[in-house]
Amino acid sequence: MKIKSVDLGIISNSRNEETIEVTINNKFKASCGGDGILNKTINENPNQGLFFLNKILNKGLYDYDVNDFKDILEIEELLLNYDNSHELKKIGGNVLLSLEFALLKLISNNKPFSVLNKRPDKFPLHLCNCIVTNFKENKHQQEIILIPKTNKFSDGYFANSYVYKNLNKILKTNEKNDEGSFITNLKNEDVLFQLEKLTSEVTKKLGIEFAFGLNLNSKSIFKNGIYKIGDKSFTVNEHISELNKLVNKFDIEYLEDPLSVENIKLMGKLKTDYISGNRVFSNNLQNFKKFARYFNCAIVKINELGSLGRLKRITDFCKNNDINTVLGQTLGDTNETIISDLAVGFEFDFIKYSVFGKERISKLNQIKFIEDQFI
Repeated sequence: MKIKSVDLGIISNSRNEETIEVTINNKFKASCGGDGILNKTINENPNQGLFFLNKILNKGLYDYDVNDFKDILEIEELLLNYDNSHELKKIGGNVLLSLEFALLKLISNNKPFSVLNKRPDKFPLHLCNCIVTNFKENKHQQEIILIPKTNKFSDGYFANSYVYKNLNKILKTNEKNDEGSFITNLKNEDVLFQLEKLTSEVTKKLGIEFAFGLNLNSKSIFKNGIYKIGDKSFTVNEHISELNKLVNKFDIEYLEDPLSVENIKLMGKLKTDYISGNRVFSNNLQNFKKFARYFNCAIVKINELGSLGRLKRITDFCKNNDINTVLGQTLGDTNETIISDLAVGFEFDFIKYSVFGKERISKLNQIKFIEDQFI
């Protein structure tokens, strides 16, 4: 199909910040969320940048024939060569991704997953980030994650939603952060104890058992050789020992960023099913190549990658190195659901999204919609 027009406009994201939306041929619209028109690290007048990009993209892509994913990657390469910077300073990652999303809709007639995977036999399972603890320290907070033991996305999504709606009863609060996690100053162990009681009750009603995950946010809690969680401080060996106690006591199957990069060689001492990296990888392929041997799971945030080509290279690397992929949730989201199509098309193992906010709910419902067509 031929590109006849490319229009860039400004819409608001879930944080009421300006972000970009791209429309191809006056019909196929897409956005990737995130803040800013271009890369958020550079200062550029949005209106001037928007006018410039509209002119460049319409002139450069007019009458370009796009029929498959390979053609989209060719356009990406063309624009990357024009930009000539890793940070995408001229074009911007939000612009490039939104353009590629719209192109996927163009060639698939609004069924993007079908271009990537016409007959999916695997769907991501739902990890629900639901509670943040030690919130009085704000940037040092940890995150507790619900993991239903199901083989079907929709079953896990339903079970997580059921538990989530009852969390205010055990936490005695309705306050949430931007990601939809309930906020508490309680310690990890106290929250896990209450959550275990709640999920046991839900298991009796629904017949679905639960495990838990814990995001330690180690980059923020580690300083001068010491891990600080709440009001307690631990050496690395003490920290590992405490984590293993929690793993055994509460059936914790997933640990995210449990150790600082300075202690990364000690990851093997942690006794859980999934050791997941987020900040250590930072959506950078070179970091994946450097640190992959210490993990069997990785967070991938599509909007931080800046292009579908980068996404493909990272997911291919993970598959070839037996690393489970987790589609991570981002701040400043929009109602765009194509990310869910990509989760199916690129065969992500998990999607980590809270069941909160219309922007996230729409993505979770889209995966359920696709799954229902094939199962």
